[in-house]
Amino acid sequence: MIPRLIRRIRDDDEGITMVEFAFVAPVMFMLILGLLELGYVAFARSTLESAILVASRNSKVAACPAQNAALIEEELIERLDVISTFNNQPPKLVVSSYGTNFGNVGNPEPFNDIDGSGTWDAGEPYTDFNGNGQWDEDMGRDGNYGQFGEVVQFTASVDVVSIIPFVASALNQNEGFYPLSAETVVRNEPFRDATC
Repeated sequence: MIPRLIRRIRDDDEGITMVEFAFVAPVMFMLILGLLELGYVAFARSTLESAILVASRNSKVAACPAQNAALIEEELIERLDVISTFNNQPPKLVVSSYGTNFGNVGNPEPFNDIDGSGTWDAGEPYTDFNGNGQWDEDMGRDGNYGQFGEVVQFTASVDVVSIIPFVASALNQNEGFYPLSAETVVRNEPFRDATC
Protein backbone atom coordinates (compact mmCIF):
# COMPACT_ATOMS: atom_id res chain seq x y z
CA MET A 1 0.00 0.00 0.00
CA ILE A 2 2.66 2.52 1.00
CA PRO A 3 5.01 1.69 -1.93
CA ARG A 4 2.08 2.11 -4.32
CA LEU A 5 1.22 5.49 -2.79
CA ILE A 6 4.84 6.64 -3.04
CA ARG A 7 5.02 5.48 -6.68
CA ARG A 8 1.76 7.27 -7.47
CA ILE A 9 2.97 10.52 -5.88
CA ARG A 10 6.32 10.22 -7.66
CA ASP A 11 4.73 9.69 -11.07
CA ASP A 12 2.04 12.34 -10.65
CA ASP A 13 2.93 15.47 -12.65
CA GLU A 14 -0.26 17.42 -11.97
CA GLY A 15 0.50 20.73 -10.28
CA ILE A 16 4.14 20.76 -11.34
CA THR A 17 3.58 24.14 -12.97
CA MET A 18 2.49 25.56 -9.62
CA VAL A 19 5.63 24.27 -7.95
CA GLU A 20 7.84 25.72 -10.67
CA PHE A 21 6.00 29.04 -10.44
CA ALA A 22 6.53 29.06 -6.67
CA PHE A 23 10.28 28.87 -7.29
CA VAL A 24 10.35 31.47 -10.07
CA ALA A 25 7.73 33.97 -8.80
CA PRO A 26 9.74 35.66 -6.01
CA VAL A 27 12.70 36.28 -8.30
CA MET A 28 10.46 37.46 -11.13
CA PHE A 29 8.50 39.85 -8.89
CA MET A 30 11.70 41.28 -7.37
CA LEU A 31 13.08 41.82 -10.87
CA ILE A 32 9.90 43.59 -11.99
CA LEU A 33 9.80 45.77 -8.85
CA GLY A 34 13.51 46.58 -9.21
CA LEU A 35 13.02 47.61 -12.84
CA LEU A 36 10.06 49.81 -11.87
CA GLU A 37 12.16 51.46 -9.16
CA LEU A 38 15.13 52.03 -11.46
CA GLY A 39 12.81 53.41 -14.14
CA TYR A 40 11.32 55.87 -11.66
CA VAL A 41 14.77 57.01 -10.51
CA ALA A 42 15.85 57.46 -14.15
CA PHE A 43 12.70 59.53 -14.75
CA ALA A 44 13.40 61.65 -11.65
CA ARG A 45 17.03 62.21 -12.70
CA SER A 46 15.95 63.20 -16.22
CA THR A 47 13.33 65.57 -14.82
CA LEU A 48 15.91 67.18 -12.52
CA GLU A 49 18.39 67.64 -15.37
CA SER A 50 15.68 69.12 -17.59
CA ALA A 51 14.58 71.49 -14.82
CA ILE A 52 18.11 72.77 -14.15
CA LEU A 53 18.68 73.33 -17.89
CA VAL A 54 15.45 75.33 -18.23
CA ALA A 55 16.23 77.36 -15.09
CA SER A 56 19.74 78.16 -16.34
CA ARG A 57 18.44 79.10 -19.79
CA ASN A 58 15.86 81.45 -18.24
CA SER A 59 18.59 83.05 -16.16
CA LYS A 60 21.11 83.54 -18.94
CA VAL A 61 18.64 85.34 -21.23
CA ALA A 62 17.03 87.41 -18.46
CA ALA A 63 17.14 91.19 -18.60
CA CYS A 64 18.83 91.07 -15.20
CA PRO A 65 19.63 87.54 -13.95
CA ALA A 66 19.86 88.52 -10.27
CA GLN A 67 16.39 90.11 -10.29
CA ASN A 68 14.84 86.94 -11.69
CA ALA A 69 16.24 84.63 -8.99
CA ALA A 70 12.83 83.96 -7.41
CA LEU A 71 11.26 83.21 -10.81
CA ILE A 72 14.07 80.80 -11.66
CA GLU A 73 13.65 78.94 -8.36
CA GLU A 74 9.86 78.82 -8.90
CA GLU A 75 10.40 77.33 -12.36
CA LEU A 76 12.68 74.67 -10.89
CA ILE A 77 10.17 73.75 -8.17
CA GLU A 78 7.27 73.68 -10.64
CA ARG A 79 9.09 71.34 -13.02
CA LEU A 80 10.08 69.01 -10.18
CA ASP A 81 6.53 68.87 -8.84
CA VAL A 82 5.94 65.61 -10.73
CA ILE A 83 8.38 63.69 -8.53
CA SER A 84 7.83 62.90 -4.88
CA THR A 85 10.52 64.32 -2.61
CA PHE A 86 11.68 63.14 0.80
CA ASN A 87 9.71 64.92 3.58
CA ASN A 88 8.24 67.17 0.85
CA GLN A 89 11.51 69.12 0.83
CA PRO A 90 11.83 71.52 -2.11
CA PRO A 91 14.90 71.12 -4.31
CA LYS A 92 18.04 72.94 -3.22
CA LEU A 93 19.47 75.34 -5.79
CA VAL A 94 23.05 76.60 -5.52
CA VAL A 95 24.16 79.30 -7.94
CA SER A 96 27.75 80.52 -8.26
CA SER A 97 29.30 82.99 -10.69
CA TYR A 98 32.88 82.77 -11.94
CA GLY A 99 33.60 85.94 -13.90
CA THR A 100 33.99 85.65 -17.66
CA ASN A 101 36.20 82.53 -17.86
CA PHE A 102 34.81 78.96 -18.00
CA GLY A 103 38.22 77.78 -16.75
CA ASN A 104 37.49 79.31 -13.33
CA VAL A 105 34.65 76.88 -12.59
CA GLY A 106 35.55 74.55 -9.73
CA ASN A 107 39.10 75.86 -9.41
CA PRO A 108 40.70 77.36 -6.29
CA GLU A 109 41.50 81.03 -5.92
CA PRO A 110 44.96 81.77 -7.33
CA PHE A 111 47.76 82.04 -4.76
CA ASN A 112 51.53 82.52 -4.59
CA ASP A 113 52.97 79.18 -3.40
CA ILE A 114 55.94 80.53 -1.42
CA ASP A 115 57.02 77.23 0.15
CA GLY A 116 56.44 75.13 -3.01
CA SER A 117 54.06 72.70 -1.28
CA GLY A 118 51.51 72.83 -4.10
CA THR A 119 48.75 73.79 -1.67
CA TRP A 120 47.75 77.10 -0.12
CA ASP A 121 49.12 77.59 3.39
CA ALA A 122 48.08 80.27 5.86
CA GLY A 123 50.01 83.46 5.24
CA GLU A 124 50.59 82.91 1.52
CA PRO A 125 49.24 85.76 -0.65
CA TYR A 126 46.20 84.98 -2.79
CA THR A 127 43.70 86.72 -5.04
CA ASP A 128 40.35 86.96 -3.27
CA PHE A 129 38.27 86.35 -6.40
CA ASN A 130 34.92 86.01 -4.61
CA GLY A 131 35.52 88.83 -2.13
CA ASN A 132 34.75 86.89 1.06
CA GLY A 133 38.02 87.75 2.81
CA GLN A 134 39.46 84.23 2.86
CA TRP A 135 41.13 81.77 0.47
CA ASP A 136 38.70 79.22 -1.00
CA GLU A 137 39.14 75.94 -2.85
CA ASP A 138 36.36 77.07 -5.19
CA MET A 139 36.58 80.67 -6.40
CA GLY A 140 32.87 80.94 -7.24
CA ARG A 141 30.72 83.67 -5.72
CA ASP A 142 27.92 81.67 -4.11
CA GLY A 143 24.38 82.96 -4.49
CA ASN A 144 25.43 85.22 -7.37
CA TYR A 145 23.60 84.94 -10.70
CA GLY A 146 26.36 86.94 -12.38
CA GLN A 147 26.34 89.98 -14.59
CA PHE A 148 26.01 90.14 -18.36
CA GLY A 149 28.55 87.86 -20.05
CA GLU A 150 29.62 86.11 -16.83
CA VAL A 151 29.89 82.34 -16.37
CA VAL A 152 27.38 80.90 -13.88
CA GLN A 153 27.13 77.38 -12.44
CA PHE A 154 23.71 76.05 -11.38
CA THR A 155 23.55 72.99 -9.11
CA ALA A 156 20.21 71.50 -8.03
CA SER A 157 19.80 68.63 -5.60
CA VAL A 158 16.77 66.79 -4.32
CA ASP A 159 16.02 63.67 -2.27
CA VAL A 160 13.56 61.57 -4.29
CA VAL A 161 11.27 59.21 -2.38
CA SER A 162 11.32 55.60 -3.44
CA ILE A 163 8.10 54.13 -4.80
CA ILE A 164 9.15 50.72 -3.43
CA PRO A 165 11.08 51.40 -0.19
CA PHE A 166 12.49 47.92 0.41
CA VAL A 167 14.05 47.99 -3.07
CA ALA A 168 15.60 51.38 -2.31
CA SER A 169 17.08 50.13 0.94
CA ALA A 170 18.53 47.12 -0.88
CA LEU A 171 19.97 49.25 -3.70
CA ASN A 172 21.47 52.23 -1.89
CA GLN A 173 21.22 51.67 1.89
CA ASN A 174 19.24 54.90 2.42
CA GLU A 175 15.97 55.18 4.27
CA GLY A 176 13.72 54.95 1.23
CA PHE A 177 15.06 57.87 -0.80
CA TYR A 178 17.63 58.62 -3.49
CA PRO A 179 19.79 61.76 -3.30
CA LEU A 180 19.98 63.17 -6.85
CA SER A 181 21.79 66.21 -8.18
CA ALA A 182 22.37 67.89 -11.53
CA GLU A 183 24.47 70.83 -12.57
CA THR A 184 25.11 72.96 -15.60
CA VAL A 185 27.40 75.85 -16.44
CA VAL A 186 26.25 78.67 -18.73
CA ARG A 187 27.39 82.12 -19.79
CA ASN A 188 24.89 84.93 -19.34
CA GLU A 189 24.04 86.71 -22.57
CA PRO A 190 26.20 89.83 -23.06
CA PHE A 191 23.29 92.11 -24.03
CA ARG A 192 24.26 95.01 -21.79
CA ASP A 193 27.48 96.52 -20.56
CA ALA A 194 26.08 98.01 -17.36
CA THR A 195 25.51 96.13 -14.14
CA CYS A 196 21.91 95.56 -13.12
